[in-house]
Amino acid sequence: MVRNTVVALSDQTLVNFVYEVTGLRAFATELRRSRIVSFHGVKVPVLPLESIRKSKLAVGRPKDFTHIQQIETTLKCRKADRKRK
Repeated sequence: MVRNTVVALSDQTLVNFVYEVTGLRAFATELRRSRIVSFHGVKVPVLPLESIRKSKLAVGRPKDFTHIQQIETTLKCRKADRKRK
């Protein structure tokens, strides 16, 4: 543990964990909407980008606004890609 929400993996990759989600439904509810992805061989639940965006907007930290812009760009690209198919 590097900090209470940051863990250093064996290869020194830093991973931030969230134990509370601001601006969303109860953690258990949001967890049911998550996707399981493999990260460094470990299966972890990840919220949909729409939920992450909503939470970052609710928190409103200055550092989140860059993430929000990147998420919005990704969501627009996904939408455009679906229209092309």
